[in-house]
Formats: sequence, structure tokens, C-alpha cells
Amino acid sequence: MRWKKLAPVVLSLCCVTASAQEAREREVYITLGSEALDSLRTSFRASGETVPTLVREANGVSVLKLREGQLGDVSRLMHDQYNRCAGFMTHETQEAALAALEPAQPSLTQTLVSYTLDNAAVVNTLFSGLQEASLRSTITSLSSYTNRYYNGSTSAVQASNWLRDTWAAYAANANRDDVTVALYTHSSWSQPSVIATITGTVTPNEVVVIGGHLDSININVGSSSRPTATAPGADDDASGVATLSEVFRVAMAKGYKPARTVKFMAYAAEEVGLLGSQAIAQAHKASPSTLGTVVGVLQLDMTNYRGSTVEVTLVTDNTNAAQNAFLGNLIDTYTGYTRSNITCGYGCSDHASWNAQGYPASIPFEALMNQDNPYIHTANDTLANSTGGNATNALKFARIAAAYLAELGKGTIPGLPTDTTDPTVSLSSPASGATVTGTVSIAATATDNVGVSKVEFLVDGALKGTSFASPYSFAWDSRTVANGSHTVAAKASDSAGNSATTTARTVTVSNVSTSGTYDSTLKTVRCSAVAATCDSGTAFTGRGTRGPELSYPNTLRGTCADGSGGTFHSDESMDALKVSTVDGTPFAPGKQVKVEATVWAYANPASDRLELFYTANATATTPVWTQIGTSLTPTAAGAVTLSATYTLPSGTNQAVRAQFRYGSSSTTSPCVSNEYNDRDDLVFAVGQ
Repeated sequence: MRWKKLAPVVLSLCCVTASAQEAREREVYITLGSEALDSLRTSFRASGETVPTLVREANGVSVLKLREGQLGDVSRLMHDQYNRCAGFMTHETQEAALAALEPAQPSLTQTLVSYTLDNAAVVNTLFSGLQEASLRSTITSLSSYTNRYYNGSTSAVQASNWLRDTWAAYAANANRDDVTVALYTHSSWSQPSVIATITGTVTPNEVVVIGGHLDSININVGSSSRPTATAPGADDDASGVATLSEVFRVAMAKGYKPARTVKFMAYAAEEVGLLGSQAIAQAHKASPSTLGTVVGVLQLDMTNYRGSTVEVTLVTDNTNAAQNAFLGNLIDTYTGYTRSNITCGYGCSDHASWNAQGYPASIPFEALMNQDNPYIHTANDTLANSTGGNATNALKFARIAAAYLAELGKGTIPGLPTDTTDPTVSLSSPASGATVTGTVSIAATATDNVGVSKVEFLVDGALKGTSFASPYSFAWDSRTVANGSHTVAAKASDSAGNSATTTARTVTVSNVSTSGTYDSTLKTVRCSAVAATCDSGTAFTGRGTRGPELSYPNTLRGTCADGSGGTFHSDESMDALKVSTVDGTPFAPGKQVKVEATVWAYANPASDRLELFYTANATATTPVWTQIGTSLTPTAAGAVTLSATYTLPSGTNQAVRAQFRYGSSSTTSPCVSNEYNDRDDLVFAVGQ
């Protein structure tokens, strides 16, 4: 087991300690991941504040007793050291906190769900009504309040009332007597949650929940100042609430009638331990006959900041794997957005409240961990600091939420025309019998009596890419398959679910590639012949003495030794390295190349980093390394392939270096020492 050393955070606390005011404060209990326990207690001790009392620890979760006024300071620590929001769960009683130590029992309600995609006409109709300007207006309105702090803040209550009135107006304008909008009051704090309910037409007792948290917090002030401190919370989480609000607005405007009951929820008190969503989730668990049986939950927490290359990340811990797969399928089918998986730790948003009650919950997020909005929980979380003043990124999540609504809520939109006509589709390239190399454009033409919604491209019968607008094409990297005969085809679909597929064409893949061999002078793997690809094969698998790595450390002239800590394929290692030209032709100066590093990531992949470097002269006594892009973070534990591109300089013998290491900070050094770090160099010949 490794121990992650964290510098203590000195908490910003109210200047009055051990006072009569403290004595009057009620005691509450929190549960948090045990990995944060030592850091939290050290931080409170360093500040001179009363250290929360450890009640019990089990299954990697700790129960602590503390004063309610300390909750905001716990939020600050979880933000500063663990990049979590909130990162813990607050409980009114010790009994409730101890109950949270037991693993959640899966709800039997998931047997009611068949994760089918067969409501495309409703999905696309909802899409047509979503507007960036409307979404932006809601973010602007919510973030205009001084703050939305859960307790003692007048503006927080005003924000809840404003949202209730806004949602009620959407329903009233649509003359919907099947819709209710109400405040959900909480006895222990002042801010109410807000819930809009659309009663289902077929199975009204089955409930779909789409939620986000309404409160905000400024962690840079003391506990007594938080109710009046500036905390606009434009991204965290006015963006999420505005996203689901926009979906509700369009559902009303389009006359959407769900088969299942759908509840749109804006939770109070997320930032201090998921209090609002816990209360609501527990109420549904206690009274399914009156509140309905929850069959799925979608959480929207921070949607309007584009911090990573991928457009959407899906949280895989404290969520439901089957519903996550369904959500990923929705994203791929209806949006085409690039996506990846992340973990965010214990209690990182309101989905955890529903998961703790055994309900299927999922959360799509705006970025990879540690690449999300750096302004959250401060006075600078403004719309201008999200996407420069627009809501274009949040609009993507509105499309995801609308697809989730239509495909899990099912139902209809009255007046949609019935379309039973299949599209027509034909391949325009590559030609039948063609020999292909490198990246190949697979292109198609498609038409439909109503409209083509997408064209999917198939290689050997497997889906490889999707195009949503004409001209329909997909850039296929033929080097991802073995040389030889393969088939390509295209499938066109319309919004009613009608589809047509072309006859498969056969092409011959013929790529020049080579695997390197060990060079005893350079002391690493080398591809001596000029080619389009250079691959380390299995020579780099493992790290030094931790695994089967041959001739370690596999760095130029044996410099920069591997770390010797940990266990093979439990702790970090650099397992394979490949460099190839993007266009499939041999290496030459000016060619763009792709570097792919296959790494083995630790169980907490957010703590790992990969840096890629190149040198134009691998035979130099002291090679000069240039970093390619910035540090990359694995998206999951275990084997992960990360990549970057760069342009080849002049030089007949060049090399790339992959440095995979433990540590969340960024670096530009090509040789960082740590017991878990690994470097490998791959040398390849370049034509002139």
C-alpha cells in the first residue's frame, strides 16, 4: 500500500473559537473516504480548530462528528486537496452515518428498465428546441444572486423561489395540468430544493430523475461569512441547473408526454455534504407507493467549462455500470461527442445520494479530473470565466439530458408525423477492391424523405465512426487492423428510426510497419529502417524489476533509472510505445506523427501523469528533449492508451520518450525520480 503525502491546508475559520456561539451549534456527522481522514484532521489541528471526532471506520469510509459550522471548512479541504465537490456526505444522526458504512444494496427497480434506443423522433424534436441563449439566460439569472449558500443566506431562498416561478411559468404557458412545480422544504436549513414533476402517461409510478444542485459556496472565507460572501457559482452548479431547466422548458414547449413520470430536481445544500439530495432520495426509498419507484437518475454538476480534449467524461465510481453503458450509447448515437471515463471519489456529487439508496445513477461531467473549472467555490466562478460568457458547452449536456429523458422516460410528442420510409445510402469511397494505407476517408451520400439524422461507418461489420451532417465521411486509420482483406459499409438512419445499409465493399489494407529491436549501444529499442510505424512491441512491458521489462530501463544510454516500488500491474508502468505517421507514408521531416503510449495506471488513475517528449538526435551524447503537449491523465485504472501528435523535425535518428509517473502536479522534466515512475525511449529512422 502506498501513502500519499499531502501538505496540510490551514483552514480559513471564523475568528471566534470555543465560544458560546460554538456551544449552541448543533452537532452533525459526516462520512468521507478514509484516504482523506489524516489530511482532514491534520488541517483542523493546524488551524487551532476543534478536530472532528472519529466515530468509526469501515469499508474505506470514515464517520466523523463535528459542528455544523465546520462543514464549509471540510468542503474547502476536499476542494483543495482532492478536487472534489463536496467529497463527503452529511448526516443528521450518528445512526444514519453508521448506516452509510454499509455498501449500497442494488435496487430491484432496474429490472423494470430495458435500455433500448427507439425514440429517436422525440429525441430529435427536443434537440430542435434547445437554445444556447435561453440556457445562458438561466445561468446569468442564477449567478446574479450574491450567493446560494444553503443556510442563513437570503439570496439562496430567493434563487429557489425564482427557479420555482420560472419552471411554473413554463408549465402554465403550455397549459399542462399533468405538471406540478413545488418547493421541497428542509427543516434543518433555510434553502429549499425545487422539484418539477411531469406525470407519466403509461407507468406513472416509475420515476426518472434529472437533477443538479442549486446551492453555491465560497470556500475562501470563514464559516460566519459564508452566508453573505460572493459565490456566483456560474459553473458549479448554475450550469447544471440551467441545463436541466432548458430541457424542461423545451419539453413543455414541444408538448412532450413521458410514459414514465419524470422529475426535474434542483437540490439544496450539496456543497456541505449532499444534504438536499440525500433527504429527497431517502424519502423516495421510504415511500415508493406515494413518491414513485425510481428507475434512473441523471446528475448534472458543472457542464459549461471545456477543460479537456474530450467533450464529455462519465464518472464510473458510485454510479451504475448498466446505466452508464446506456448513457454512453446515447452520447454515441445521438451526439457523436468524444467521451472518456473518470473516477471522482466518495460523495463527489448528488448522484452518490441516489446510489447510496441503491438507485441507478449516472453523471456526465465537463472534463477529466484536475482539468475542470479552476474557479469553482470562489467569487470568480462567473459565466465569463467558464466559456467566455456563452453557454455553448452546457448546450452539449442539454442534448445528452434530452436524449436521456426521451429514451428512459419514453413517451411521445403529439403531432409528430409518422415516418415509415427508409433512407437511401451509397458509398462514394473507397472504391471496391482498392488498396488502402494509413488514414482513409470512408465517405457516403444519403437522402431521406424527412431527413437523415446520422450515417454510421462500419469496418468488418463493427461501428467505427458516425457523421451527423452532410458531407458524410469518417477518417479511418487502417493501421488499426491487420494487413489484408477487410470490408467497409455505411448505414443511414432517420429520426424515426428507419435505416438502410449499403452492400459491404472489400478493400485490401497494405501498411508498411516495423517492430523495433534492442540496440545494445543506445540501450533501448530501435527501428533502423525508415518506415511509417515504429513499435516497441512487448519489450517495454513492466517497470524495471517490477515486471518482465527486458533490458530495463530502456532509455537512451541507460540513463534515468526506473522506480523500484510497488507491484507489477498494480502500480504504474509504461508498457508499450508506438510512433506512426498520420498519413501512413514513411517518416520524413515535416510529417505529422502520432505517439501512442500504453500505460498501466494505478487504482486511482487521477493521481498519475504521462509526459511525452521527442528528440531530433537520438545518438547525441546528451539528447535534447522537447515536450509534446502537456501532461496527460489516464481515464481509468489498468491498461490505458494515451496519445499526442507532433511534427517531425530534421534528423535521421530520432526518438520519443514516454514518462509515466505517480503525482498530480505538472512537469516539463523528462526524468522525474519516484519509486513508481517509469521512462522508455523508442528510436526510429527518418528519411531525408
